[in-house]
Amino acid sequence: MALASIWRFWMVSLFLSGTLSLGCERLQLQQVLNKHTLSKLSQMGGSFPQHCIKQRHFLKSKPLDLVKLSTALETEDRIRIVHQTLRHINKIYSMNLGSVTWARDKVEHFRLILDRQLSELQDCVRKQESEHKMKRNFTIHNYFRKLEKFLKQEKFSECAWEIIRTETRAQLQQMNSVMAQIRRRN
Repeated sequence: MALASIWRFWMVSLFLSGTLSLGCERLQLQQVLNKHTLSKLSQMGGSFPQHCIKQRHFLKSKPLDLVKLSTALETEDRIRIVHQTLRHINKIYSMNLGSVTWARDKVEHFRLILDRQLSELQDCVRKQESEHKMKRNFTIHNYFRKLEKFLKQEKFSECAWEIIRTETRAQLQQMNSVMAQIRRRN
């Protein structure tokens, strides 16, 4: 059943991507994929566990504001911000998931959609890299480094992962706004 669902999703994505224009203009597909990613993230674990609230203060990181970070930037730099954020999210969810209580098939589906988002943006970022050296946004890099450090310090506990899931949700929601800014500008 899950395999059939994944297959259907890939087929819809394939047909959708064929109907949209090529290159960096695939933002409509990115928004569709991002909505699927957010949906799967919510389905993975339900509501935030009350017993994990106290652990939130151990995450010594201010929330990352992607919308503010991308304000007054060129389209290419906004796309890089989205790509870099997705890459970091993908990296985190490739870490030790042994203590999570989430359904494995939902986690795998979430990761597949993330991979698809990254591959869709990769061509665009690669084209831009040939024109200028890829700029790494250190604000994003440092934020995700703190999330990784938090997970390790908390020994990849269930509560640590729930906090990371909450942070991930916030980033994915903000990416919708950044992508909307890009579409309005083009």
